[in-house]
Amino acid sequence: MSGHESGDSERDTVEVNIGYDGEGGKRAALDAAVTVVREFESLDVVTVVIPRESWEELDGNPEIRYVEENAQSGA
Repeated sequence: MSGHESGDSERDTVEVNIGYDGEGGKRAALDAAVTVVREFESLDVVTVVIPRESWEELDGNPEIRYVEENAQSGA
């Protein structure tokens, strides 16, 4: 499933940046992902598409530093 589909599925998922601590945090972020957009090698951050309902669960995980919507920058 792609996060770029139209209809209800697009509203039910969101592209986010997740900052994590350790392998447990990274695993939690990737396990919640519908799609992995990017894994940063120099940062403990992944960009993923998650179901909106997973946001609160991830935010409450002690190994997750933050969950923020990935905003598109405009020129």
